[in-house]
Amino acid sequence: MAHKSGTEPEGPESQLPKPRLLDRSAQAPGLSDEQVAEARKLIGVWMRRDVHTPAIYEPASLHDIRRWAQYSVGDDNPLWSSQDYGKSSIWGSVIAPPTFLYTVDSGIVAPGLRGVQWIFAGGRWEHFQPVRPGDTISARARLIAVEEKSGRSVERFVSQTGEVLYTNQNGTLVTRYEGDIFRIPRARSGQGLRYKDEGKANGPQFYTDEQIEEIAEAYRTEVRRGNNAMYYEDVSIGDALPVLFKGPLTLVDIVGFYSGRRTVYNVLKLAFLERDRHPHNVYYSPSSNIPSHPAAGHFDVEIAREVGMPAAYDQGWQRIGWAGHLLTNWAGDMGFVRKLDGRVTRPNLVGDLTKLTGKVTGKSIEGGEALIDIEWWGTNQRDQRNCNGTARVRLPSRDVSVKV
Repeated sequence: MAHKSGTEPEGPESQLPKPRLLDRSAQAPGLSDEQVAEARKLIGVWMRRDVHTPAIYEPASLHDIRRWAQYSVGDDNPLWSSQDYGKSSIWGSVIAPPTFLYTVDSGIVAPGLRGVQWIFAGGRWEHFQPVRPGDTISARARLIAVEEKSGRSVERFVSQTGEVLYTNQNGTLVTRYEGDIFRIPRARSGQGLRYKDEGKANGPQFYTDEQIEEIAEAYRTEVRRGNNAMYYEDVSIGDALPVLFKGPLTLVDIVGFYSGRRTVYNVLKLAFLERDRHPHNVYYSPSSNIPSHPAAGHFDVEIAREVGMPAAYDQGWQRIGWAGHLLTNWAGDMGFVRKLDGRVTRPNLVGDLTKLTGKVTGKSIEGGEALIDIEWWGTNQRDQRNCNGTARVRLPSRDVSVKV
């Protein structure tokens, strides 16, 4: 007999998640004063970071470090990848490059503002000691600032700044990080990003054979100091850093960046289950109605345009990784990046070439460390700066009283 009570029958099937049919218009909200006020209430609250499991519970392996350096950054320094080379260095082992801890915790601290797109704006690393294979790094994160802003491409958006503390298996603070995330409504809200790039007006960037060969030669002749020590006494204010080429950016480069991370986005069944848990973080394609993670805009043009970009674009923190590559190539294996501050100042779209360089701006001995201050920047093929920042690098000194 059919069940006619109007109640759900008891049994295993009644425990299954119910379908979530959402009003799609509610998935592209604008920014309201109430939303911003709610986000501000989260300042100082330590966040749950289960999205990064199991990276924060499993030891970092040589493979993890090599994968980040080579696939995500494009850095073939053997100090990050070769056991024999690492053993012969002053560190006595392989160590991780300056931005490796993005693979343990992305540094993205942007709670609240449901359905409002996040875009990476910049980050600040402060390292106290290197990370080695076998280290188990735990991360704690909290929101420390919420600011309303306006700009030429969007009338109103929010900047959220987070703090992440990375500690090792001994309870030692290894690194402190601050990250800035812009929260910008999506296009359908009517308040979205209206980014225009004159370089994209006539379609994707085209490179001549001669230009491609110039780029290839820059890669072949990339300057890496390696085990040829750079001493503090040999550096002068005004010294230029060698130019480091990155690009032209392809979809393969973007997918490679994802594959080098220890924490990635869910796929297939796991993606649909995540959609059930976080329905407002899903993008639905207007042309196919297929749900997808909004981060797919980094390689899907349709989603990129919903975010406000004219084409697929990089993960902004990819360029912070490139800055770390620039610094370690210049400093050599005995150098150690103590601080790295970077901002992305315009999108890096598929087809764009970035040339990174910098200059020495200061020198000091502080706390027994020989420190070099650096200003760095990246310029695209249209001579537009797309990233910049500062850094502080510790170098060896011929003065025996100064520690390495």
